[in-house]
Amino acid sequence: MSEQLEKEGRKELPKFAQATKMLLHEDSRSRITQWTFAPGEQTGWHRHKYDYVTVQQSGGGLMLHGADGSETWVAYENGRTMAWTAPIEHNAVNVSDCEVRVLEIEYKQPVSPA
Repeated sequence: MSEQLEKEGRKELPKFAQATKMLLHEDSRSRITQWTFAPGEQTGWHRHKYDYVTVQQSGGGLMLHGADGSETWVAYENGRTMAWTAPIEHNAVNVSDCEVRVLEIEYKQPVSPA
C-alpha cells in the first residue's frame, strides 16, 4: 500500500479499527494488496504515490475522506473496477453494514504503450 500518514493537519476522524490488508504480490513494477473492511473499519490516512486500479470484490461501500476536506461515497459492486491517478491522500472507511473487499493494484512504473 501507499505511505501511512499521521493525522497532523488532517481532519480528525472517529476512532475505528483498522481494515485488514494482505500483500499478495510485489515486484519492481507493481504491488497488489487485498483489503478487507468490516463495517466501520478504515485504512487510516495514507498517500498514494503511484497510479492504481481497484477491483471490487463485494457489495457495500466506502466513504473516502480527502485531505482537502472532501467526502466521496464509493458504492461497491462485485467485479466493478475503478482507476485512480496519484497523488491521492485520503482515509477510506466502510460505512456500510456488510464486509467490503477490494484488490488494489498499484503501478510503480508507467505502463508502456503496446
